[in-house]
Amino acid sequence: MTTALFQNLIMNIKYFIFKHIEKLVLGIAICYLAYTAVHTFIIPSIEAHKTNSKLLSLSSAIERKIKTSVPPIVDMELKNDEQLALRLTSPPSASLLPRPYIFGKFTKEKTGSDITAKDLLKKPELQPTARLEGAPLTEIEFIFKGGTADMALVQVRKLYKDKWWNESFTVKKAETIGGKKTIGRETVDFDTYCKLIEITPQAQKPLIIKKTTVVQNEKGEFLGSSFTEETHMISSSKIIFVDKKGEFYNSWIGESVKVGTDTVSVYPSTNAPSTN
Repeated sequence: MTTALFQNLIMNIKYFIFKHIEKLVLGIAICYLAYTAVHTFIIPSIEAHKTNSKLLSLSSAIERKIKTSVPPIVDMELKNDEQLALRLTSPPSASLLPRPYIFGKFTKEKTGSDITAKDLLKKPELQPTARLEGAPLTEIEFIFKGGTADMALVQVRKLYKDKWWNESFTVKKAETIGGKKTIGRETVDFDTYCKLIEITPQAQKPLIIKKTTVVQNEKGEFLGSSFTEETHMISSSKIIFVDKKGEFYNSWIGESVKVGTDTVSVYPSTNAPSTN
C-alpha cells in the first residue's frame, strides 16, 4: 500500500514538471531579457544624463570665472635698473658664510646610542676608487668618514693580491685604526699601524674662496678682472692620530691618508667644495 502511494506521488510530480516546464523556461528567459534591456538602455542613459548635467554646470562656472577674472598687472618699468647696473660693474663685498656647516659632513654631535649599525658599518667594496694625482703609491690608506666625540668611523683601503679591498672600522680613542677582516674566503690585514688620539666633532677649518673683481678705469670702462683669495672659517670634524714612529698628524673629514713604509701623507678630499 505504501509503495503504491509513493509511486503515485512520483508520477504526479513528473506530470507537474512536464506540464509547467515550458512556462518556467519562458519566465526565466523573459526575466533575463528584461534585466539585459534595463542595463543596456535605461541605466546608461541615466548615467549619461547625470554626466552631461555635471559638465554643463562646470562649464558655466568656468565661463563665469573667465569673465570675472582680472589679468595681473605687468609693470614694464625697471625700478631697480641702477642697482642692476652696479651689480654688473662692481660685485658686492664679501661676507661671512651664512651656513658654513654645508661644507662639512659632520653637522651635529651624536651620542653612541644614536649611531646605528647602518650608519657605522658598511659592506666591503671590491671596486677600486680614483687615486689622487701626485699621491705616492702605497699599499694601505684610510679616510675619516665621521663619528662622535668618542668614536670615529674610518674606511681603510688595502692593496691585496693586486686588488683594492675596502672595509669600515669604528675606532675609539687610543685604539689602532684597522685590523684583520675576513671577506669571503680571504683574510685581509687592514692594520694601518696608526693609533687614534683625539676626535674633534666641531673644529674650525679654514676655507679659501677665490673672488673675481672687475677692474675699471675712471670712465667706468671695463679693463679686465683680477682674482683675490678670501679665507673663511667653517665647522668640520677632524681627528688626531699618531703613526708607528710616534709622529702626530691631523686629518679632516673626507681627507685621504696614505700610509707608506716610512712616511704618512695626508691629502685633501677629491670631493671637497670647489673654491674657483
